[in-house]
Amino acid sequence: MQEFNPSSEHLQIRDSIIKAGKIALKWFKNDPENWEKEDGSLISKVDIEINNLLGRILKKSNPNFGWLSEESEDDKSRLEKEITFVVDPLDGTKAFLEGKKEFSISIALVKNGEPISGIVYSPSTKEIFESEKNKGSWKNKKRIHISKFNELSDCKMVAFKPMFSHPSWKNPWPKMSVENRNSVAYRMALVASGEFDAMMALNSKNDWDIAAGDLLITEAGGYVSQHNAKKLKYNNVSTKKPSVIGSNKKIYDEIIARVKDLKL
Repeated sequence: MQEFNPSSEHLQIRDSIIKAGKIALKWFKNDPENWEKEDGSLISKVDIEINNLLGRILKKSNPNFGWLSEESEDDKSRLEKEITFVVDPLDGTKAFLEGKKEFSISIALVKNGEPISGIVYSPSTKEIFESEKNKGSWKNKKRIHISKFNELSDCKMVAFKPMFSHPSWKNPWPKMSVENRNSVAYRMALVASGEFDAMMALNSKNDWDIAAGDLLITEAGGYVSQHNAKKLKYNNVSTKKPSVIGSNKKIYDEIIARVKDLKL
């Protein structure tokens, strides 16, 4: 039986993310204080509380690592670090505040632009998806693999459903089973575990949304990139990426053929 043998840094991330999950569950469906950020997205006191907890634990133990979090002021000294934490304290805040289980906590370690360790934790469903480079991907300590279903037609896609029926598509999309999850990190984890065949987001995402999920899908045997097939690199000056696509090789190629020339 295969076993996951994580590094000490990964174990520390796992321990801290479980503690963070307890904070999320304490406030889940308990109407925490929340407000809009300047960009119109929601933030709650839970996002801040989890961010502060993770920062205290991880930065204190790893003072030489950079820190990039959705809920922290961007410390550009991270650009000079070989290794950086990339953190989303609560991915899917809107779903969390609405009492839906589609939220997650996402942490990645990025080395020289590439994720080398990643965890996406769904506290409400008790799912821990984790990976380290060259060690495969795992869900609740059981090895997971990308789906082997190899046709875009009739595949299970996790994405924003109205996107596929937009009149601007020159080539209509085939029939697919499409569901959405509010957390992008969780969507990527579900693709890594084979519960969905593919995921696609054609709107701007940040490093903290996708770095851990990128590693999960890749180590599960899948492919991840921007819509133009450009490989994702993390911990740059700008944290924004125009899009993200993840699937097995066959479906990935079919999606890329349809979207590679889009101007996003």
